[in-house]
Amino acid sequence: ETLYANSILTSRGPRWFTGLPMGDVRVAKMGKGTVTWEGETSSASSAGQTFSSILLQPKRLTAYVDISKKFILQDTDGAEMAIRRDLINGINNKLEATVFGYADVSATQPAGLFFGKTLSDATTFAKVCGIEGNLDDANVSNIKYALSAKAKADLRAMAKSNKLTQLVLEGGTVDGVPVFVSSNVKDSAATTKGAYIVGDWSNLAIGSWGDIEITVDPYTKSIDGCI
Repeated sequence: ETLYANSILTSRGPRWFTGLPMGDVRVAKMGKGTVTWEGETSSASSAGQTFSSILLQPKRLTAYVDISKKFILQDTDGAEMAIRRDLINGINNKLEATVFGYADVSATQPAGLFFGKTLSDATTFAKVCGIEGNLDDANVSNIKYALSAKAKADLRAMAKSNKLTQLVLEGGTVDGVPVFVSSNVKDSAATTKGAYIVGDWSNLAIGSWGDIEITVDPYTKSIDGCI
């Protein structure tokens, strides 16, 4: 069977909203409030939280395959299950490649996480630590890395110091932070740097408006002996 990219979204812990009602769905997003010290009888100040929303709109992932009736008769169970697995793997792979893509949102697909972003410089261990420090300052915890194959190779060959006794990526972690690698994380054509994203993946929301639907059509291609 076909080899697909390592699927890392399921192991990263994004929030899946399944069984959504038909039509657009808004996910609430709250801004941070402010708390102040006041005198004993002074009036309290407004916390000033702001509320907005992120719009989720349904898109369609589609595919079809023509199968000869002779092929089905020769290996009914094995052929059908292999094709079903391939369709499901193809859908999961396309979804993940889109999430880790560079394209803008359109009427038919969502935007990729890399759209409009400039890669931070991670060419030294000190700069990698600086990136994680920025996340600490932003109160982002439970972080994990998603790396392209090139980014993995770069970090595996990057020394922590000039002594060359320790490498940045060892044992599946960057200095203790879990790392996941997939060919669905693509390097940008505009740079020679390996692509990566580091953050709290529980803040990634993916909506599903229905289950995978497989329609078996024995009529349209019957003149060609296909299903």
